[in-house]
Amino acid sequence: MSYLRKFPDSAKELGKVQTLAVCAMMLALRVILGMFSNFTLAIMPFVKIGFSFIPVVITAYLYGPVCAAIISGAGDILSLMLANPTAFSLNPALTACYIWEGILYGVILYHSRFMLKEIIIAKAATLLLCTLPLNTLILSGMMNIPYLTLLLYRTAVLVPFGVVEVLIIRLIKPLLERIKVIKKT
Repeated sequence: MSYLRKFPDSAKELGKVQTLAVCAMMLALRVILGMFSNFTLAIMPFVKIGFSFIPVVITAYLYGPVCAAIISGAGDILSLMLANPTAFSLNPALTACYIWEGILYGVILYHSRFMLKEIIIAKAATLLLCTLPLNTLILSGMMNIPYLTLLLYRTAVLVPFGVVEVLIIRLIKPLLERIKVIKKT
C-alpha cells in the first residue's frame, strides 16, 4: 500500500464508532502515561523518558497516521493541562513534534504485519526525524543550551532507550493478539 494512501484510509477510520471508542481509550491512556510515567534523569534534566508512546503506537498500528497524530497531539496538550493547570507550559513546537511522531508511526505501522523490522524502522524514523533533531532544537532554544551539546547528551540516553522502546513495542503484538484486536500472522 502506498504511504500517501494510508492518510485517507486512516481518516475514514474516524467514521466508525468502534474506532472512536478505542481512540478515546488510547487518548485517556496517553494522558495518564504522559502525566505519570515520564521521568527525567537527575544528571540530565533536559532528557525526558516515558511510556506515553505505547498508546500512540497501538493507535498507529490499528487506525493509521491521522488517528495516531490526533492521539499524540491531543494527549500532549491534555496531559500538560491536567498535570499542572496553574503553570500551563504548552509549547506548540513540541506538540507539533509529537504529532509528527504519531504520523511517522502511523505511516510505517498501519496496514503492516507489525514485525520487528517495521518496528525498528518506525522507532528509528521517529528518533532521527523528530526526537533528536527537532525536539533537541526546540529544547536548546528554551533552555539556552548549545544545540550540539544538548544533542550529544540526548543521543546518549535516547538511543539506548529507543532499543528498550522497540522491545516494549514488540511485546505489544502478542497482547493485541491475545485480546483479539489483531489476528495472528
